[in-house]
Amino acid sequence: MSTLPAFITLQRNKTSSNQLRRFSITLDNQPVGKIGAGQTKRFRLAAGSHLIGIRLDLYKSKLLQIHLAPNQTLALVCGDRSPENLKEVFTLKGLEKSLNSVIKPSQYLYVEPAEQQPSPPPATAAAERPPAKAKSAKCSGAIFISYRREDSREITGRICDRLNGEFGKETIFRDVDSIPAGVDFRDHINNTIGQCQVLLAIIGTRWLNAQNAKSERRLELDSDPLRVEIETALQQKIPVIPVLVKNSTMPDADELPHSLQPLAYRNAIIIPGEPYFHNGVDRLIEELDRNLAPDSALRRKKQPGFCIHCGAELIAGNRYCIQCGQPAEGAPNAP
Repeated sequence: MSTLPAFITLQRNKTSSNQLRRFSITLDNQPVGKIGAGQTKRFRLAAGSHLIGIRLDLYKSKLLQIHLAPNQTLALVCGDRSPENLKEVFTLKGLEKSLNSVIKPSQYLYVEPAEQQPSPPPATAAAERPPAKAKSAKCSGAIFISYRREDSREITGRICDRLNGEFGKETIFRDVDSIPAGVDFRDHINNTIGQCQVLLAIIGTRWLNAQNAKSERRLELDSDPLRVEIETALQQKIPVIPVLVKNSTMPDADELPHSLQPLAYRNAIIIPGEPYFHNGVDRLIEELDRNLAPDSALRRKKQPGFCIHCGAELIAGNRYCIQCGQPAEGAPNAP
């Protein structure tokens, strides 16, 4: 049975009411801390089913049941259904919200998945979004993803989602996202692989024997983009990591064109299906950490620290949480 923990992040939305008051948070019907307007807290839980809710005086939100997979992080939002700002207070919608807090007290507070929240209007989103950081050309494509769409499109997308979260989207090169329109793919692949630090060859069950419309094996063709990608990486001495998905196996050297035969001797990472998919990706992330340059800005991004006892955000360098006083995980004397 997996011992990997799971995580939830809980963000409280701001409204015109209760700005100075903190909501109590309950996990599995036990109080675990408080959350102020605009705050975000993070909790580490065992994988499985849990109940989460918030309280304020006599108001209680409906308990939200969540199901967490090992190593999953689930984003939640909470708040009250009062007018969002003073301007809304004097509208019919604002009046309805205020009345509902008295008529329907059980619906006044809420906890729900973050994706259910309506997106803010474009103008508001633009005003609140921090200015984008300039991307360095050196950062583009540090991790090159090589795959066949008809062989592993869906699972490659899932792997990319995890890698984007760990290393940043700007470090991942994937053809469908990264090749500009109107550019010769051969030149673009050659230039990009010249800048990357590692290539992942995603190998599914149809990778080896995929054919074109003329029933020719695509790996035998000099114009096959996947062959060009791996050949270029091998020629430029870029580390190539085979990633086996969908119960596939490594091809033997004699099954590959001569230029690709060194691939058969590379140690592979296996990404199994559910329920062990994330365990396989964790192993891949550890391997990528070793391959990315130690002094590179492209190393795995560190997640902000949160207290494992009360969920409050930790201040860098502090040995103890300023909210509950418990030792920060990883600090001296931490449990």
